[in-house]
Amino acid sequence: MRPSSFNQPTPWLATPISLLLVLLLSLGCQTGSNDVTGAIDDNTNPSDGNTKPDDGNTNPGDDDKSAGDDDTGSGDGNVGSDDDDSGSDDDDSGSDDDDSGSDNNGSGTGDDDSAHTPVRFIAMGDTGEGNTAQYEVAAVIGTVCANQGCDFVILLGDNFYDIGVESVTDGQWDSKFEQPYADINLPFYPALGNHDGGDDFLGGTGINVEQGDNQVDYTYAGSSPPPWGPGTTKWTLPSRWYHHNHANVDFYGLDTSQIFFDGLYIPFLTPDFGDLVDGQRAWLNAQLAASPATNWRIAYGHHPYLSNGPHGNAGMYEGLPFVPYANGEEIKDFFDANVCGNVDLYLCGHDHSRQWLTDTCDGTAFMVSGAGAKTTEIEGNNPVYFQDADTEGFAWIEIVGDTMTVQWWDKTGAMNYEGILQRGS
Repeated sequence: MRPSSFNQPTPWLATPISLLLVLLLSLGCQTGSNDVTGAIDDNTNPSDGNTKPDDGNTNPGDDDKSAGDDDTGSGDGNVGSDDDDSGSDDDDSGSDDDDSGSDNNGSGTGDDDSAHTPVRFIAMGDTGEGNTAQYEVAAVIGTVCANQGCDFVILLGDNFYDIGVESVTDGQWDSKFEQPYADINLPFYPALGNHDGGDDFLGGTGINVEQGDNQVDYTYAGSSPPPWGPGTTKWTLPSRWYHHNHANVDFYGLDTSQIFFDGLYIPFLTPDFGDLVDGQRAWLNAQLAASPATNWRIAYGHHPYLSNGPHGNAGMYEGLPFVPYANGEEIKDFFDANVCGNVDLYLCGHDHSRQWLTDTCDGTAFMVSGAGAKTTEIEGNNPVYFQDADTEGFAWIEIVGDTMTVQWWDKTGAMNYEGILQRGS
């Protein structure tokens, strides 16, 4: 799979009324069938809209398991650490010192040894509340990782409500990241969400690029408790978009907040988002071209391509198909041209629920894991293997060879659902 070409949309000529609609909205993934084998869920509730795959699917593990049962940034050094008790095999994640994103030591070799090395990680988003639910989810993550192993955590944006952090010394670093995850000594690989680029006037639109850059800076200036040394942190966001490799898996962290505004430029008010997205597109296409054909490719960001949450599907966000930008059409266009068929899985948040969508985009699977600290309702009717909007939680994912096992856990310590995604079959 290789990237297809992309024609940049003509910049929207904003009118005062339509611009106001865009900026004051709370801005924050058609389709085929993905090859999923063995998705078992005894907790699915028809009233929640949950559905199950065919009865012929096999069970990879126990149902209902309890956790208690057994573009700014600089520097080319290593970011993150494997010096902890939780089994991290994090590779280097240095920055290229430019606006085109970051890379860490290539894309893996794809050799037999690499293909059989397990890669295990947590995926969750919309965590930045500092509330009780965030701490409860973190406690279950700690137990699951101790029992099953984890190498790192992926954060899917909206890391700090409501408008991001003001600096690398903002008190929210402590109250909404360091303290809730103090017992999880693993690298955290974040994406930026719309609330990470907010301001007091426009709220959490994502249009304030400089505000999001503060989270990049914390990678180099922050300090997490031991075993992370002075001047380092488990927070690993080397650039607004970046790549990291683990065994036979290539990961691509996307900045969907910039993609959301692709083509927008208001002199003296906004950056030229068209230029920013051109850089991200070129970077992603080059990274995908360099990835061995035998590797898994997983992209992650904040905004969904498909979702049953209130935000909905890209191109139809908020039920506003005719409102430029607010409808997410730029997200849909970017994904149709650059992501669909080029990665195996896209992980996102934005909607505060947990979803494994059935439909794919040229073989690319979609999962929403935005319930890291709060939940919102299920409103859409995309077919799913699993979905839940009642309880906060996360996804635990393991990849060995061509097999991906996905477990959905909630804050009570229950595993609600387990399924297998098989690559190349």
